[in-house]
Amino acid sequence: MDTKYTPPTDPLVILHEDAHVILVDKPAGLLSVPGKGPDLADCLITRLQSIFPEALLVHRLDRDTSGVMIFAMTPYAQRHLGLQFEKRMTRKTYVARVWGVPAVKTGEVDLPLIVDWPNRPLQKVCHDTGKPAQTAYRVLKD
Repeated sequence: MDTKYTPPTDPLVILHEDAHVILVDKPAGLLSVPGKGPDLADCLITRLQSIFPEALLVHRLDRDTSGVMIFAMTPYAQRHLGLQFEKRMTRKTYVARVWGVPAVKTGEVDLPLIVDWPNRPLQKVCHDTGKPAQTAYRVLKD
């Protein structure tokens, strides 16, 4: 696996902005927040804060995950949005490309996950210390 960080250089795509929030399209390959070390400093929040210095982090997406991220423009908005994520009031939908064809077209995975530290950012199933994680899935295309 190539570990050299080479983030995309495309301009930011702002999907929505108002006095409370900014929604940004995060490309795959870009960190949400800075990593450890100067070679991992380039990230979405740093790029966003160069335009909107008051932008505050609400949640993260993994480096190789693309999708919409929401940033708060005030501490009040950050607190309330953060609570919505914490209480699992926010619905998240992911589209994944997988190798092979799943045996069934729909299903649910309900297993506790924890960071696999030697292989982070990968996760692993751990019934002792993992956090609850439920994923409902359906095959969109064979």
